[in-house]
Amino acid sequence: MKAHREAASYVLLRGASWLTPRGEVLPIPGFHEEWLRDHEELAGGAQNVCELVLGKRWISVALFAGGYLELMVPDRRADDVRRSIYELLSRNAALWSKALVMAMDEEGYAMLERDDLRDEGALAEKLAKPI
Repeated sequence: MKAHREAASYVLLRGASWLTPRGEVLPIPGFHEEWLRDHEELAGGAQNVCELVLGKRWISVALFAGGYLELMVPDRRADDVRRSIYELLSRNAALWSKALVMAMDEEGYAMLERDDLRDEGALAEKLAKPI
């Protein structure tokens, strides 16, 4: 396994990263698929992003220029996932402007704006209404 930088809690990094259920953020220097091949022990046998997100309940995070954020989550309605999204986005509000949340267990997605993070209840409502 290749070494990776020490994980930090709920830090939003430019580019790609993984967010674990414990709030650790693991930066990805290239693409998620490359990381999976290079970190087979951590990936737990996952062959692609969807398998890892569903199997380990990690969140795939990709922050692009202009503050556009993409999150691939195992389940938009689960309390643990919602808390992770809330912590990541509320702690880093100045770094993102729109966040696309795609659930790997169902069709549809949610598009979040900062106002959707007034509290966890507002976030839960937004996440429960797929587009």
